[in-house]
Amino acid sequence: MSSLNLAESLDHFVVPVDDMIIAEVFYAGVFAGVITKRNGLNVRQRRRGAVPHTFIQIGGKRMGVYLQSEERPRPSGPRGVPTYSFTTTPAGLDDVMTALGKYNSGFDGPIQHAHGFADRTIFFTDPAGNHYAVYTPRNNAPGSAAAERRITGVGYIELEAPDVGASIDFYVKVLGFEAQDRSKNDSQATLRMASGQTLILTRAPFSSKGLVMSRKVPGPHIAFYVPAAKWQAALAHLDTLGIANGERGAAKERHDGQGGTYLDDPAGYVIEFITDGME
Repeated sequence: MSSLNLAESLDHFVVPVDDMIIAEVFYAGVFAGVITKRNGLNVRQRRRGAVPHTFIQIGGKRMGVYLQSEERPRPSGPRGVPTYSFTTTPAGLDDVMTALGKYNSGFDGPIQHAHGFADRTIFFTDPAGNHYAVYTPRNNAPGSAAAERRITGVGYIELEAPDVGASIDFYVKVLGFEAQDRSKNDSQATLRMASGQTLILTRAPFSSKGLVMSRKVPGPHIAFYVPAAKWQAALAHLDTLGIANGERGAAKERHDGQGGTYLDDPAGYVIEFITDGME
């Protein structure tokens, strides 16, 4: 077990989509997101092999969407794995439901206490089939600046874990999360980050993401924040554990201070360690 608590919080996530324009319109309309950067849309970037992707500011954090190279099966309903989530206020939740109605997007909820940390939650999918939850946290009033936004922050994340035990071991030993609950049949586990955010691991096959998933290939990933004061310790910790990591392929354009380091989790997700000043 690790007591280092190196990765303190879920910083952002980057998901696959099947239509960039539709995704940008949906995220701007439903999450009140602001597009900050588009990539892979000029000759120089395409020559480097860059896949088209867009970064969008949501709830004070940037998230990203990558264009898939293959179709994915459509989801069977609003709830499923993986689930990405955002926090909001009661008024913000009403705004999200109203926005979903404008896009003729169905949703489940609001559901009371869908999780122990949530008051009211709605579940839905984006046009590409990615599962989302937006919820009002229990006993957690946002700061004044965040309260003015429709989305106040990044929430919990629920991931597939074909081998729940292996995934628990990874997130505890490598990232320093605290294992809290684990079902008797090993079908699900809950881990807590130093920030209070939650990682839920659910036993399920790793689903197709529509493109290659590897730490060596730019694409969808999940980024966890490591404070600058712990950055070197985090890199040393990865070396001690023998966890292969590093910057992504040549198609990823970086400027000084932007890059993090990437590694693969046991299920098939690409994990990024990111610290202050990095994107």
